[in-house]
Amino acid sequence: MVVWSPTRGLIATWKPKGTMPKGVLRLSRLMEQIGQEFLKLARDDLQGCIKMIAMEAYSMAEKYGQHASGEVGAAIKLAVLSQFDPQDRRAYPVLVAPQQLKKFVAGNGNARKDMIPKEVLKRWSVDFDDPNLAEAYVLARIAHAVDVDPEGLTQFQRDVVLALDGRTEFDPSYTRRLVRVGR
Repeated sequence: MVVWSPTRGLIATWKPKGTMPKGVLRLSRLMEQIGQEFLKLARDDLQGCIKMIAMEAYSMAEKYGQHASGEVGAAIKLAVLSQFDPQDRRAYPVLVAPQQLKKFVAGNGNARKDMIPKEVLKRWSVDFDDPNLAEAYVLARIAHAVDVDPEGLTQFQRDVVLALDGRTEFDPSYTRRLVRVGR
């Protein structure tokens, strides 16, 4: 997870801590830790400043671990949803395909994952040792681009932003309904 602001730059980075258990306990710990990170943002008076959230969508070409990826993705989505009102679009991350993430930073959707930190350093002068945090940083930049369409985007970045239109589970027609059960 990376928190980035166009005015303040890189604010926070986070990765799961400790040895992660397996199965549902892993998902529970992940949700708990993400919730704790949101609490830190709230303490620093930053949670209200969150405008948009992006997360990497599932890689349909992944040969192994698709189910685990799906479970982790669902846990992340539920952790984010728990932080916002269900009618708030921020509760529904923009879903960015791995190729779109790579294209946004490198201009090429087939760039290797291990090259992402180098591309981030070249494009935005931010240095990451960890490719996962570098990808999270790119996702934060994509969230900003989707939210405000800033000046200075390259054509390939604009193409990614355009392709992401509607790539969220937010439904603006959603309204709360009271449901009566029984008589």
